[in-house]
Amino acid sequence: MKHKPVFSGDVIVQWLTDGRTMELLEDFSFVDAKGISWRAPAGSIVNGASIPRILWPVVGSPFAGRYRRASVLHDVACQERIRPWKKVHKMFYQAMRADKTPKAKAKQMSKAVRMFGPWWDEDGNLQEI
Repeated sequence: MKHKPVFSGDVIVQWLTDGRTMELLEDFSFVDAKGISWRAPAGSIVNGASIPRILWPVVGSPFAGRYRRASVLHDVACQERIRPWKKVHKMFYQAMRADKTPKAKAKQMSKAVRMFGPWWDEDGNLQEI
């Protein structure tokens, strides 16, 4: 059964003293088209690292634009590595589209993450590209 993707909560964060990372102060989640819930719990530390820094000039930085909420969820899912990397990257695309990121931009960012973002095996061990 197909569901309408929907966000729950807001991204409420506090910048940490390193000037790069943020801590989520409240739970935030997204339910994808298959009804799977993607949760970013309070206390999670995010930094946009799942969007490779080298690509920021091309696709944009992780905390600017309509894809910010998708970036937060993607960061948490890439840190937890409890779901397959392909599904995590697909969620990133769906969350961007649910947040009205233009289709071409969402495809571009999704492709960049698939090509240069993190990959892991079934046990959550990071793999080299």
